[in-house]
Amino acid sequence: MSDYPKHYREEEAYFPYVDEVDQSTYDELLNAARSAISVFHIPQTDDGREIASAINKIVDDILATGEFPREYYDNDINNVAVELGALYGFALNMGYGWRWKKVGKSEDELVFSWGVGSDDDNWFTPCGVYLAKILTGKNINRYGENDNTVLLNYNMIPGTLKTTPARKLTILW
Repeated sequence: MSDYPKHYREEEAYFPYVDEVDQSTYDELLNAARSAISVFHIPQTDDGREIASAINKIVDDILATGEFPREYYDNDINNVAVELGALYGFALNMGYGWRWKKVGKSEDELVFSWGVGSDDDNWFTPCGVYLAKILTGKNINRYGENDNTVLLNYNMIPGTLKTTPARKLTILW
């Protein structure tokens, strides 16, 4: 039985409400991830790091060329971000056991309708938003440049999990 939804006091967490995504949302995320695997010809694997590495390469290629597969209707980079973000969420799930969650002020006022988070609710990654930040040039590093940090983010999680943030549901991107 699930111990969700949970409610935190404002001083405890960045988002007072957290719950697991419902089955319908999970199914949509799974379909989105499968679509990314198919469209980008990503080999099937249960290794989260291999998936994160493949996503990182795809993002590098898109950033270098500005091009992505025609299968993405309306030529919208945000659709690419949703599908690659869903796949990245599954990579975090496979590699670190992170679970699909939604967070916000309440069930009716979600800030992120899907992402993955650590079991202790200390860390949360809104995967689609994270990929959209990178793909639209808004993941700015300390030198003022857009930075593809997908694989770096993935690889830093073991060390990050050894720390305790000041508040629960700290965004990790």
